[in-house]
Amino acid sequence: MVPTATGAPCVDPALFRQSVSRFATGIAIVSCLDDDDRPQGMTISSFTSISLEPAIVLVSLRPGRTHALIRRRGRYGVSVLGGEQERWSRHFSGRPQEDLDVAWSMKSSVPVLRDALAWFECEVDSVLQVHDHTLFVARVVDCDHAPGSPLMFYASRYHRPGGGG
Repeated sequence: MVPTATGAPCVDPALFRQSVSRFATGIAIVSCLDDDDRPQGMTISSFTSISLEPAIVLVSLRPGRTHALIRRRGRYGVSVLGGEQERWSRHFSGRPQEDLDVAWSMKSSVPVLRDALAWFECEVDSVLQVHDHTLFVARVVDCDHAPGSPLMFYASRYHRPGGGG
């Protein structure tokens, strides 16, 4: 345990990272329009459904370009990646993939990835600052899904159902 600024004990950051990596998560792309109305996306693993009625979700983002655009525009899209879309995850996490054909589909106010396993069009309802991240809680205004299996992240590695990964 490492003491915090207030003297309260805090877990070792490396141990915390290793421990939390044992929780399998899906991979998604959060998206919005930039200031020139071009699609902008970022890989996330922190997408959560909060409520069914009304349909409420949240994403957790660190400050950066996508964070600033969502805060300003008040809308975002979420595209859930399928098992064969690892290159998309890498591309939108700052590792551009050569010859990757990224096809966007414009919903009423946000872009989503055309071949995603599922997509959500969201309007921000509330914003909560939690230390170095911001939680963007949003009402889902439209969504859909396709058949397929998810791309997952576990123990700091990509995985696909059926042992691929």
